[in-house]
Amino acid sequence: MQKIEDRDEAARRQKESNRAAVAKYQQKFKRINCRLDPDLYNEIVATGQSVNTFIIEACKEKLQKIENE
Repeated sequence: MQKIEDRDEAARRQKESNRAAVAKYQQKFKRINCRLDPDLYNEIVATGQSVNTFIIEACKEKLQKIENE
């Protein structure tokens, strides 16, 4: 019975440590929601990039344009 309790305790500690690691990682970023017209979404997906990557690159390009004005 002790082995089962030890295993359960180890699993609980692992879950807590995973949650802590995920929370620490997520603090590095800001999360936003973006609503897209389905046609626009499909066009982005058709490029082969993830929508997230496409949006990040588009934002960077726009900021670079603004800085160069």
